[in-house]
Amino acid sequence: MKRKELRALPRTPGRPRSERAQKDILGSAYKLLKTKEISSVSAQEIAHGAGVSTATLYRWWNTKEEIMFDACFEHVKPALSVKEKGSPLERLRDEVVRGADWLRSEDAKVMARLIAGIHGDRNLERTYLERFILPRRRMRLRLVEEAIARGELKPDTDPDLLIDALYGPLFYRWFQGHAPADRKFVEALADKIIPAFVA
Repeated sequence: MKRKELRALPRTPGRPRSERAQKDILGSAYKLLKTKEISSVSAQEIAHGAGVSTATLYRWWNTKEEIMFDACFEHVKPALSVKEKGSPLERLRDEVVRGADWLRSEDAKVMARLIAGIHGDRNLERTYLERFILPRRRMRLRLVEEAIARGELKPDTDPDLLIDALYGPLFYRWFQGHAPADRKFVEALADKIIPAFVA
């Protein structure tokens, strides 16, 4: 299900309270995700933590899972943004390196808990793919395509192959935990992978 769209209503004295309630709800949901699996969190817990009724939750969301997704995605969005300065290839490398830093953060632990909690639920897995993975992948693919257009990368570079070659080992280490997915590793990885595609 898609999140309900908020109607563009004229600002009234009650509007700031509604915005505050939404912020408190997302904050409550994120706090719960820090210690619980998504399946273990109830709508009542989210509402209690936000100081609202459960009916208030469903003014803006259809399910508690939607709340948990929004809480997680909104929280990590600033940390995963792409820098505006530098060439496309420089920005891509920087994004990979900063991704390794993020994977060691508390936010990454919450994201891992969310991923584990939705395993096997096709609807939730699709939501995660559509709202988190694919938008970021499209952004990275655009950087590769810009780098090709500017002559930084070979004209026959396969953008999908390059992205998977850079991020695959990083996320493999993150999920398996057999070795650190740290900055040292990802810098060495980038220095081996990227030159193979450089014009």
